[in-house]
Amino acid sequence: MDSGDHSDDEWHAPFSSSSCSSVTPVPYGDLHTMSPYVATPQAAIDLILTELRLSQSDFLVDLGCGVGTINISAAKQFKTAGLGVDIDKDLVAQAVQNSEQAGVQSLLTFQVEDVLNTDLSKATAVVSFLVPRHLKLLKSRLVQFLDDGGRLACYHYPLQGVQPDNVLQLKEGMDKKIFIYRS
Repeated sequence: MDSGDHSDDEWHAPFSSSSCSSVTPVPYGDLHTMSPYVATPQAAIDLILTELRLSQSDFLVDLGCGVGTINISAAKQFKTAGLGVDIDKDLVAQAVQNSEQAGVQSLLTFQVEDVLNTDLSKATAVVSFLVPRHLKLLKSRLVQFLDDGGRLACYHYPLQGVQPDNVLQLKEGMDKKIFIYRS
């Protein structure tokens, strides 16, 4: 079991000890009480941004932005403005720093916020790598977003009960998929 110093009332993902800190954790789906930070490969980001057909007139919201790579890539490639939200203040601070280093900070905002409270009213496109539990909690808002003309990309986990317009396989034989939803 985990060798870290954790109180008994906290839940921690398996393999969260310091000996495994350099290993990207396996997605555990509904075992997570919150979506963990897992870096999205650049090839997947490029595919997501292309499939969302982003442009300079779009506003991209990344739910669980981590270090901001998706928003930063969209701003650099398509001049797309956007918002990245994450509950981890250290990741958000890194996202801000990364956007400054990339020279796109004027197009992007990053904020510490629970994705369940994120305002989607300005969004034309949304990206999510949330675990199924969070997607279920956001489902009605995401369906309304799609009904209002929005575009959605879910990486690895689909929006249950909603038929995607396109399902992209990252690599032959791998279980990682990108689910694209359009209105």
